[in-house]
Amino acid sequence: MTGLTAHSDNTAAHRDTPPIDADSLLARLRGLLPSLPESEQAVGRLVIDKPSEIARASISELARRAGTSATTVTRFCRDVGLTGYHELRLLLAVAVDRQQSAGRHVPIGADTDIAPDDALPAIAQKMAHAAQRAIQDTLDTFDLEALAAAVEALNGAGRVYIYGVGSSDVVVADLDHKLSHLGLTCVTYADVHRSMASAAHLTPSDVVIAVSHSGRTAEVLDPVRVARGRGATTLAITNYPRSPLADLVDIVLSSAGRESIFFRTGATVSRIAQLYVADCLFVALAQRRGDQTWEAFDRVHDAVSSRHSAGRNSNRVRGSRT
Repeated sequence: MTGLTAHSDNTAAHRDTPPIDADSLLARLRGLLPSLPESEQAVGRLVIDKPSEIARASISELARRAGTSATTVTRFCRDVGLTGYHELRLLLAVAVDRQQSAGRHVPIGADTDIAPDDALPAIAQKMAHAAQRAIQDTLDTFDLEALAAAVEALNGAGRVYIYGVGSSDVVVADLDHKLSHLGLTCVTYADVHRSMASAAHLTPSDVVIAVSHSGRTAEVLDPVRVARGRGATTLAITNYPRSPLADLVDIVLSSAGRESIFFRTGATVSRIAQLYVADCLFVALAQRRGDQTWEAFDRVHDAVSSRHSAGRNSNRVRGSRT
């Protein structure tokens, strides 16, 4: 499921998805694309790259341009949660019309990838547009029921273990800081051997958060499998809702960051989208914990205020909720 998605049947290859609308269509397709057969991926790439053209094209025209058949186009539509090609064209037309009415500077499907010869102003502008789009696409595909499930799981957690390696370490560190600030007992691991050793001692009262943009990182998948075997609740923050990680965990918090073709690092725009998901999780959990949150904030403030010379002589309004 795209967005923030909870599921109880972890053996299902594809989980139910919320209804697709014009705002979430292209973000949903980008997230599902890697899980589709190669022939359907060719269809999806055309839809994502040329939405205004495909909105006016017949099914046979799209099939010809994708080098496939009309049957494959129909199967693509159903595999991504649409009733058929008519619904795809309708949603594309609405999405393009809304974009034009809003007067957005970057058309839907426009190329905002960084080119080798881009000047600095173009780089800065494209990065800003990409970051904005990543957050908006993530918002458009949010499943708030799964966000609520993640909040409830963390609120009742005995301990929270966070696993992530490589470019995910920024998100892991941010989550650790935020959740610890709320008074939760958090432990983070980047080494797969330490991650698996820790997972072997988990209990059903513990919660694991696994962070992987691709959802295919073995160093994250392996300890999550161990954690599931121990009965811990498992969450994932990933860009691909039909990835091996998404199929393995109890709750999927799906981002929608699209990395540049020229810089395929998985650490620029995708990180912005994942940090946005982490922020939503933190704020919702802080709200859910009520007075516990303010008490935790006060304890942290008292502990660290002596480290700031300016704070030693200043007055503070404790427990302010405004």
